[in-house]
Amino acid sequence: MSFPQEVLERTRSCARVLDAGGSFIPLPTATHIIDIVPPQAQTKAEFVNHDICRKPWPFADKFFDFSYCSNTLEDIRDPIGACEELMRVSRAGFIATPSRLRETFHQKRGYFWRRLAGRPLRVGFGHHRWFCEWDGATLSFLAKTSTFFYSPAHFITREEAGRDLTEAEANLTFFWQDKFAAAERVLVGVGEIEADFIRFKAEALRKLRGN
Repeated sequence: MSFPQEVLERTRSCARVLDAGGSFIPLPTATHIIDIVPPQAQTKAEFVNHDICRKPWPFADKFFDFSYCSNTLEDIRDPIGACEELMRVSRAGFIATPSRLRETFHQKRGYFWRRLAGRPLRVGFGHHRWFCEWDGATLSFLAKTSTFFYSPAHFITREEAGRDLTEAEANLTFFWQDKFAAAERVLVGVGEIEADFIRFKAEALRKLRGN
């Protein structure tokens, strides 16, 4: 895994840098790591064993100059609470998650033949709890629902897109300063869920095809 160059450059001179949920691949410039899993790689950062969904985190307000949270929020049960704690303990930071587009994309070629052969669907990441979306102001979380995995109307195949995703399309990333908004999107009923997935797929395909 490579780290964004801008993150490394911005954090090299910081006195205190937090990596939230980064035990498996710690940020090289982190001074502290908070996670329920001990670091899996060698690091000089101080490890704090704490469930990041449990508030408050054991740090004072604005204790960190910068926080880094990558490929974590989509996994946890309370990403909004974790975002609130990131903003409380840090002055600025960087967040990365898979994009909703990546979570609704079937990467393997030959979807039709794979289904005939009984191959499993390879759409997104089955262990993730949330679709994450960022509109420039609000990081929103939409709970993944099992109906998504069973209807081709809900996901995009490589054949439909005509190509694979770029790195920018597959990842949601942004820097924040002081604060940002975090909220859950709640869809009520099968009809509303269906309409939202169909809308998202149609808009995504237009962008992927350049229409």
